[in-house]
Amino acid sequence: MTNTERSWRAEDWEVWDMADPFEAANGAIHRSVGLPLETMELVRIGFRVAPRNCNMLGTCHGGIVASLMDIAMGRNAWEAAGRASPTISMTVDFVRAAQAGEWIESRARAIRKARRFVFCDGILLGDKGIVARGNGVFAIPDAPAG
Repeated sequence: MTNTERSWRAEDWEVWDMADPFEAANGAIHRSVGLPLETMELVRIGFRVAPRNCNMLGTCHGGIVASLMDIAMGRNAWEAAGRASPTISMTVDFVRAAQAGEWIESRARAIRKARRFVFCDGILLGDKGIVARGNGVFAIPDAPAG
């Protein structure tokens, strides 16, 4: 993952409404439309940090950052598996704080799809560089009967 160039042009993004209670409480997740993706990157998400997402220090709460990493990698795992893929394991390293008003976007990859799992890694980019990096393992559930 080498492309750290970001884009916040309205025509490059659309709200990705998955009827997710997290989004209803914390703000809309966007997905890129028409932006070139990196190798093994199946989906790119974006999120605008709102004051309600910030901690008492005035920076984006680590729980929000970790949730964004989970969403970014999880939606890539979903695309790789062809169905919802719950998180089995995830690590997040917090690199730099993000501020209210900052646009954060992902660079997440599905680096390997096995029979029962998808392995992902990713970074979250903010106005001043990398906000977090992470990796995760996502389960591929059995296909629904029928």
